[in-house]
Amino acid sequence: MITYKAAPPVPPFATDSWLRPVVCASGTTALAGGVAHFTEIDLLMRHDGRYVVVRMDCDDLIASADDRNRAVTALDRLIAPRPAFAGLDMGCTHLMGVVNVTPDSFSDGGQRLAPAEAIAAATAMQNAGAAIIDIGGESTRPGAAPVTRNQELARVLPPITALARAGATISIDTRHADVMRRAVAAGAAIINDVAALQGDGALAAAAASGAPVILMHMQGDPQTMQDKPAYEFAPIEIYRFLEARIAAARGAGIPDAMIAVDPGFGFGKTVPHNLQLVNWLGLLHGLGVPILFGASRKSTIAALSANEPADRRLPGSLALALAARRQGAQLIRVHDVVETAQALAIETALLAADRPAGRCV
Repeated sequence: MITYKAAPPVPPFATDSWLRPVVCASGTTALAGGVAHFTEIDLLMRHDGRYVVVRMDCDDLIASADDRNRAVTALDRLIAPRPAFAGLDMGCTHLMGVVNVTPDSFSDGGQRLAPAEAIAAATAMQNAGAAIIDIGGESTRPGAAPVTRNQELARVLPPITALARAGATISIDTRHADVMRRAVAAGAAIINDVAALQGDGALAAAAASGAPVILMHMQGDPQTMQDKPAYEFAPIEIYRFLEARIAAARGAGIPDAMIAVDPGFGFGKTVPHNLQLVNWLGLLHGLGVPILFGASRKSTIAALSANEPADRRLPGSLALALAARRQGAQLIRVHDVVETAQALAIETALLAADRPAGRCV
């Protein structure tokens, strides 16, 4: 599937080409103006029906490119600081706390169905360091059954209204245009859509709302997504899908500064696909927008470990959150805010120990 070579078979950008920053603590260039740094890049090329990877530094890439303007533009997209998203500085890593007001979510279904319980949980997450509270009223776990719009609205509107009045930054986790409209009117600041605004009326509703959007990749839908998902090379297919959805959002009037992407760990992906996604997460910075990563308590952790139930997957969740942070993900979606905040604080301190103090800790 992928061949690693010492030199490209054709000049870079003479064919389909993508760049993955090789992140390391001693890197000299900030990735997306944030906490991760790189010096070298992996040039990924589609050539003769295969993917070829060549590692080089940025100067060599530009010198060898057939189209130097394209090469410089691609590097600039990796390097350029991202503008604030929903008022949050994208030079830092932020946590999104998960509050599912559903009876059937894979991890915490039924625990926060009552508005008072959801509000209390969200407030605790805020106090622990969550910059965003993600509220969802429809489970999108594999095989989950859809709910009516009225059911979804009845679940999400009370906590959104109360938390927004208290000053929380809320994202509404929904695929549905009616829910997007009503949730933003109630105070939600972000639309987080696992279907990347492909549902009926969703793109128009999101654009009309004026809210920032998060576009996620999912192969299939929640009912079918784990029925033998297949990719030629998952990171590139995810990249291309998100690139197309960014273009669609832009075409609907949503500016790039109000768009973030989520590669959809666990959504229509096998365990090997998920591992590829994490290892190639830096590739997505080439899209030029912030990255949200969410692998908290996902079944891949159990598959790689000892088949632990969802509420016993904290260590694996922390490992994946740290891996995403090293790849420069600006937003990390988690169930366990206290523990993840502590792990990220230590990780950030370790990586910053040999470089001048930055603006984020």
